[in-house]
Amino acid sequence: MKRKDHRSRCASAGLVKILWVMSNAVQGHISLPSRDSPILTLRVFCIILAVGLPYLFAPASSFAQNLSQKKDDYKLTVDVSLVGILVTVTTEEGALVASLKQEDFQLFENGKPQQIALFGKESDQPLRLCLLFDSSSSVVTEAKTQQEAAIEFLQSIMRPVDRVSIFQVSDEVSELVRLGTRLDKLMGAIRSIRPKGGTSLYDAIFLASETLSRASGRKVIVVISDGTDTTSQIQLKDCLKMAQSSEAVIYALVVQPIKSEPGRNLGGEHAMFYLAEKTGGKFFKVSSPESLLASYAGISDELRTQYYIGYYPSERGEKGEFHQIKIQVSNPLYRVRAREGYYTPFK
Repeated sequence: MKRKDHRSRCASAGLVKILWVMSNAVQGHISLPSRDSPILTLRVFCIILAVGLPYLFAPASSFAQNLSQKKDDYKLTVDVSLVGILVTVTTEEGALVASLKQEDFQLFENGKPQQIALFGKESDQPLRLCLLFDSSSSVVTEAKTQQEAAIEFLQSIMRPVDRVSIFQVSDEVSELVRLGTRLDKLMGAIRSIRPKGGTSLYDAIFLASETLSRASGRKVIVVISDGTDTTSQIQLKDCLKMAQSSEAVIYALVVQPIKSEPGRNLGGEHAMFYLAEKTGGKFFKVSSPESLLASYAGISDELRTQYYIGYYPSERGEKGEFHQIKIQVSNPLYRVRAREGYYTPFK
């Protein structure tokens, strides 16, 4: 709408200038031939009309044509979509591998080899992070510890180029800060979270993924919850689809206030493990303040050692079609974690 308004203002400005010229000419403010030369006066008037008429009709013809051309150019740009993937490589023992080069990677989509167009260390890319805090009564006893651990995590990883969103998750999802840069504001938002209501966890992950879909850079979602979803309108499968479409990697820090399995919601824990695995993230069990800090430290280490791989698919596929991604490295003993695929955009 802003571009359209700008064009209208330009056309109006041109029209005003022409009318001003004609008005001044009639009033004698512009030097024209004398009244004894009616032919020359008529010629000047015709020249003014010739110059002015294109401006009068431009909004309906040339401006519309230019707008159509710009729209076509934009479509050409977005139709050839780069698919970006965050990749974590570890040894069999779980140690992070940070020394690989582009030639060490092989990329496949639906079983077909793909050419890697972009490759780099992920630490070189700006971070786009969404922190999701479960504020339901089921995890309220650990809220203060969780908040301070998250703040310490942000202090250790944030750089001026990074952006962070803070979500409070209860029966409603509140985005307290959207892609903010000020650490003091982020800390204030985290400490303002108070317990209330149920848990719309899948809704929150869906909305966080939606926020990240419009951003560029590393896209990461960190969920702090017991994994129990009680009030979401979004289903788990739709939540995963949105996360994969936005290129987000999910790290799940699953708080276990009840240590014995018979008393815990194992279904919620399994759902968080599923989301983390399918997006190339990781699942952490949190049973103490020490394990919470260790989990954040593990995420921080991964963010510093990940690889970014981008490619242009050799086949675009039908809209909404799922494309399976597989990445291999030269050392068969190394383990690779990355999102398992993506969906062809509808737009």
